[in-house]
Amino acid sequence: MKKTLILTLMIAVLFVLSGATSFSADATAPAGAPPVFAPGQSAPVQAAATATTDAATAAPAAQQTSVFGMVPFMLVMFGVMYFLMIRPQQKRMKEHQSLISGLKNGDEVVTSAGIIGTIAGMSEKVVTLEVSKNVQLKILKSQVNQVVKGPIQDIQTNA
Repeated sequence: MKKTLILTLMIAVLFVLSGATSFSADATAPAGAPPVFAPGQSAPVQAAATATTDAATAAPAAQQTSVFGMVPFMLVMFGVMYFLMIRPQQKRMKEHQSLISGLKNGDEVVTSAGIIGTIAGMSEKVVTLEVSKNVQLKILKSQVNQVVKGPIQDIQTNA
């Protein structure tokens, strides 16, 4: 629901920034096509409408889009990208850095590979995990994904 609302707002902003005022049939009609009139219009009204349409097609075919006209659009798109992608990623990175800096011996952790173990030793970049009695693994400190609070129950299988 939230993503749909954001997408709808983005489309509305793009529509406003593009300078479009309406979705008219005349704007989408080919250049040589005759104008479309309502069934009840009289001939003088049709002639006046045709003259207006001819005068409009005699004007320059396309307006030049300046670079300055695109600046607001680019700023809006950068703002949307910042708040939807960059800011949440920075927040996750900050949380992960605080988790890594708070590690200490004896913590039970889960790595990004899903290995569960107890920290037996640490250096600046490497953590030694004890995953079972007398089984130790050295992993990068950055691969620690979370600190487990409370005991982890072993899964018993019938083999």
